[in-house]
Amino acid sequence: MGRKILLITGVAAAAAAITGASVATAGTAPGDDQPLTGSALQQAGDAAIARTGPGTVISAETDNDPNTSYEVNVQLNNGNRVEVELDSSFRVVSEGRDDDSGQPLSAADRDRAGQAALANVGKGRIGDVETENEGGAAYEAEIILDDGSEVDVELGADFQVLRTGAPERD
Repeated sequence: MGRKILLITGVAAAAAAITGASVATAGTAPGDDQPLTGSALQQAGDAAIARTGPGTVISAETDNDPNTSYEVNVQLNNGNRVEVELDSSFRVVSEGRDDDSGQPLSAADRDRAGQAALANVGKGRIGDVETENEGGAAYEAEIILDDGSEVDVELGADFQVLRTGAPERD
C-alpha cells in the first residue's frame, strides 16, 4: 500500500506541475499583454534603456503584435517618454515617442489623419490618433472595426497611408 500511495502522489504531483507550467506559460506568453516580472522585466528594461539612454522604465508588458513580443515604456531623464518594442530575444524592433510625449497633435491633424486611415480601411470608427516618429511615419491612427478588433494605420506627414496593419484584438 505504501508503494501505491507513493505512486499516486508522484503522478498527482507531476500532473500538477505540468498543469501549473501550462497555466504559467499561457498567462504570460507574448501576445497576452501581461505585465513583465522577474528576469523578463530586467532583460526588457535593460534592452530598452540601452536603446533610449538614461531614464526609468515605467511599464513593461508582453505585446500582442505579431512582430514583437514585449513593449517597454521609458520615461527619459529629459521628461520625454519613449515606447520600445522588443522581439522574443529582447532585441529592439522599434522605438517611438509614447502617447503622452512629443509634439501635441492639433484637432485638425487628428481629424485629417483619422479620416485618411478610415478611408483606407473602408469601415469602422476612428479610435486613437497620435503622432509617430518611426519608419517615416508622422501619424498613427487606430480604426476600430465592428467586431471590436483594431487596425493600426501609419501615415506620412502628408497624410498618405504608409502601412496598414492586420486587424488585432486588444
